[in-house]
Amino acid sequence: MHDVRNRRNLAVSAVCLAMTMSACSSSQEEGPGPQPSADHNVAEDEISAPDAVSSVSGIGWEWRPGEGERVTAVHPGPVGAVIELADGLVGLRGDTGDELWRYRVPDTEGFSASFSPSGTNVLVTATDEPSALLDTATGASLAEDVEGGGGARLLDEGRLLHQRGEATETLLEVSDLETGETLWSQGTPQTCSDGGPTRQISTSHHSDAIVLLLHCSEDTSEGALRTPAPDTVNALVALDPVEGRELWRVESEDTDGLGMAQARMFQDGLVAEFPGEEGWLIIDPTDGTTIAESPKPVLSIHEDGYLAGPDPFAEDPTHELRTFDGEVTATVTVPDGRLPADTPESAVGLPEHLLGIDMERGTPEDAIDVLLTPWVDEGSGEVIDATTTETASNLDPGRLLPVAGAVLVYVPVERSAGIDTVEHVVALQ
Repeated sequence: MHDVRNRRNLAVSAVCLAMTMSACSSSQEEGPGPQPSADHNVAEDEISAPDAVSSVSGIGWEWRPGEGERVTAVHPGPVGAVIELADGLVGLRGDTGDELWRYRVPDTEGFSASFSPSGTNVLVTATDEPSALLDTATGASLAEDVEGGGGARLLDEGRLLHQRGEATETLLEVSDLETGETLWSQGTPQTCSDGGPTRQISTSHHSDAIVLLLHCSEDTSEGALRTPAPDTVNALVALDPVEGRELWRVESEDTDGLGMAQARMFQDGLVAEFPGEEGWLIIDPTDGTTIAESPKPVLSIHEDGYLAGPDPFAEDPTHELRTFDGEVTATVTVPDGRLPADTPESAVGLPEHLLGIDMERGTPEDAIDVLLTPWVDEGSGEVIDATTTETASNLDPGRLLPVAGAVLVYVPVERSAGIDTVEHVVALQ
């Protein structure tokens, strides 16, 4: 039995039991569905998405895994959160924490889940089991017995992305999800404009582009990524998911061997940092145009701008809300005693305040808190006692995840700190 305690006393669970047509109840998938060995319950009705929160003041609901369940990750979904287990998925409504659907393949190994860029669909695979495509709002099966799903990434509800070979000779292939037919494939690895040895650092996918981050140099060893040779060129190369043709590229020379290039795909844009270049680029993944150049690390992107956090190597300790044309609309400085460096998982900028993860060592457990710092009234703020863990990681003690209806807080899996499961998910509202 899952521990979902709504501190606002909404009594939603009782309502769901009483209403046979309730959207928050679940039923066993009927008719053709995924593999027979799967435990698969789906939401009976279409689920409307809760509104995004503009501010939070406390804990709205909490969720814990059931006995024998091990949580490996937490993902945003169109109506709330999708909890990834070692052997399945659980869909939660973001404003209440109610379980909407469940998909598990007990007694299996090698379970994995690949989400579409929009987060509306997920491809689930497991060793010796056929893959299936699910709707992440209701858990309903959209496709079953998917060919070639193992190890693939979901581009959209109709196509899969496969990567073959090592990092220095990676070849991409896209196949049809239902038939398994190859739609296009690369004959030679992608490289920089001048050719030569290449190592693929990362692959990001968007609904309109597959974006590769490349390291081109005579030395393409893994160690050379952090201590590159002076002949290094870093490149972003975008490919059309439908045809595989090149859409655009951005290249940058690292003649001083300053370090590894980085790129991250957000819902509303691609952020790239090239060693030797000033600032962080926000790029439209569709056509490669630069939307903005940020002087600080980009932590999130929204429709009208982005959240920028302090550069840990700079003197300015402020977080900023910025428009894409560079205007700073709000700033805040986190309280003394908290490390100013943030990642997209440790800071969330809401319209009314900045949320940040803080950790305090204690006995017998470490406390994971959330600091609420308003964009006005500099120096004021609140602390929400969110959760605890036996021994928190110094580098990644806790995470924040905005979803429809809440901002979630949890301690992620961190094997170096002895944490092999997410034990507690807390919703701030």
